[in-house]
Amino acid sequence: MKNGLLLGVMSLSVAVLAGCSAGPAAQAGTSATPSVSAGKSPSGCEDATYSESVKEDPLECKAFTSTTGHAAEKGLPWVKQTPLEATFSRMNGALTMVVRMHCGVLNVPVTVDTDTLTPDPAEMIQSADGCSGPAGYQRTWTTDFLSQPLKYSLDQQVLVLTNNLGEIIFAGS
Repeated sequence: MKNGLLLGVMSLSVAVLAGCSAGPAAQAGTSATPSVSAGKSPSGCEDATYSESVKEDPLECKAFTSTTGHAAEKGLPWVKQTPLEATFSRMNGALTMVVRMHCGVLNVPVTVDTDTLTPDPAEMIQSADGCSGPAGYQRTWTTDFLSQPLKYSLDQQVLVLTNNLGEIIFAGS
């Protein structure tokens, strides 16, 4: 009887804790990373609820793939060889840039004004993938780059992100 009661309490505790994990950290998995295919908007962007906000934000519901970049006077050949895929959509009401890297995913809530993307590093969520070697360096550099304000320009299908760490150019997907 004691074991049955203990098992019941433990099961209830696990269920309660699972319900508590529905916050931002839990969303780094499948629910917070919209799926994108080449030429398609992030999932959910076709939903009618997006129609009004998309008119206000030039990046929302857009998808891009990195084509070139440089950092501190040197090239970033990996940006083309193992491209970054960036999509913009709303998560929990905030515009979020989801960046898929060779080794992991970053969800970066951002605010957008005329020419600046301002990330919220305190709310940034990283996937738990382990990275080593060049992939680990790429992930660290990308995380540092996206943790700082970025000047951006959007010209038709080309997005350019720049800050004091470097520049990445993306083509629309």
